[in-house]
Amino acid sequence: MTSTETAWKQHAKKTAHKINLGWWLQTLASPLLLASLAVACIALFLRRETGDYPATVMSIAASASFTLIALGCFLVARKRFETASESLVRIEAKMKLQNALTAANAGMTSWPNLPNRINSGVQWHWRRLLPPFLGAAFILACGFLIPIAAKDTSSVDQQPHAWSKLDSSLAILENQEIIQEDYIDDTREKLEELRQKAPEEWFSHSSLEATDNLQKNHANNQEQLQRALEQGEQALDALQNQSANMSAAQKQQLMNDFDQALQKMEQGAMKPNTELLNQLKKLDPDQLTQLDQNQLDQLRENMRRGAQGLEQDGQGEGEGEGGGQGEGSQDENKQGDGTGSGGINRGPGHAPNPLGQKHPDTGAGDYQGLQSNDLRNAGLGDLLETSEGEHDIDKTPLQLREGGTTKSKGKGGDRVWKNSLLPNEKKALKNFFQ
Repeated sequence: MTSTETAWKQHAKKTAHKINLGWWLQTLASPLLLASLAVACIALFLRRETGDYPATVMSIAASASFTLIALGCFLVARKRFETASESLVRIEAKMKLQNALTAANAGMTSWPNLPNRINSGVQWHWRRLLPPFLGAAFILACGFLIPIAAKDTSSVDQQPHAWSKLDSSLAILENQEIIQEDYIDDTREKLEELRQKAPEEWFSHSSLEATDNLQKNHANNQEQLQRALEQGEQALDALQNQSANMSAAQKQQLMNDFDQALQKMEQGAMKPNTELLNQLKKLDPDQLTQLDQNQLDQLRENMRRGAQGLEQDGQGEGEGEGGGQGEGSQDENKQGDGTGSGGINRGPGHAPNPLGQKHPDTGAGDYQGLQSNDLRNAGLGDLLETSEGEHDIDKTPLQLREGGTTKSKGKGGDRVWKNSLLPNEKKALKNFFQ
């Protein structure tokens, strides 16, 4: 192989490599841009969710993805690649060598001398080639370098308001030592099971339904124990203070009421504290007169305090009752003037007179007329004024007088009675008088 042949073939290989690289870069431009956008979005997401995202792992994964994309684009662009022989044809066609290189490559003729400049007719269009790759580099830089605040994972997730309300109710009952600890522990355990779920499921339909059932059961148990304590205290009060004026049947009815109240306390899910319950069990309503009255008064006072503490955690029921703002009353049979807590088993809790107290004199029934002296906008038929007057009556007494005749005679056409008739009416009169 002569030096001339080697030089021509090297120029042909360089031209083929240049053309093949151009095809590969053109095929790679669009996929590389899309892949860079995806990698940047993933990087921003990881940096937002986790402040210390794995940069090394992310870089390796991105490099592997770009390598696979480049390899796939190479396989797609390979269908358009040129060989060195095809590049020789391109060169001789551009330089107008009249198939001299093809014939020399086939061994039919000698290789022509090398010119000072070999023109293959191929050049780079940088304005078309560089923008996709520069854009991909800019997108990646934004994804990895742009400042972004990491998500604050230390903040406590917002939990349903019913859970906090139920926790507060249990804490109040525990501090007041009204009920037994078993019920409080059991309810807190059920509430903790709801909290153990993922925060994304706290406000799901099933979680909210379970919370609502737990809250309703707690309210019902609390109301049942409150009524049982009130019923037992009222029965003991009547037996202690009014038994002398009662018949045997009335006393028996009160003792039955006390037994029923005690049975509800024992069988209910929410039971009073152990000390109070044991005292009530040992109490014999038929022997109240033989007991120490001070101890009995203290027992009734404990029952009354327990019932008041169970009254929706110290808040009254109904509209403006109990712990509402204003002059509320904790008597469940009375309604105050304050704002109630409202609820499905109570009143709506609307505050009366939200705009203030009513004026004692509203002027109802006191009608006053409005007068306007501006008549510029008055129209036809508008009432301008009304006034009161009296008829001018002639009070001269009447006397008998003659019914006279007409004192004046008609003149001109007044002597004849004339009527204006329509044509049809005239025709009917003519036909009648024929």
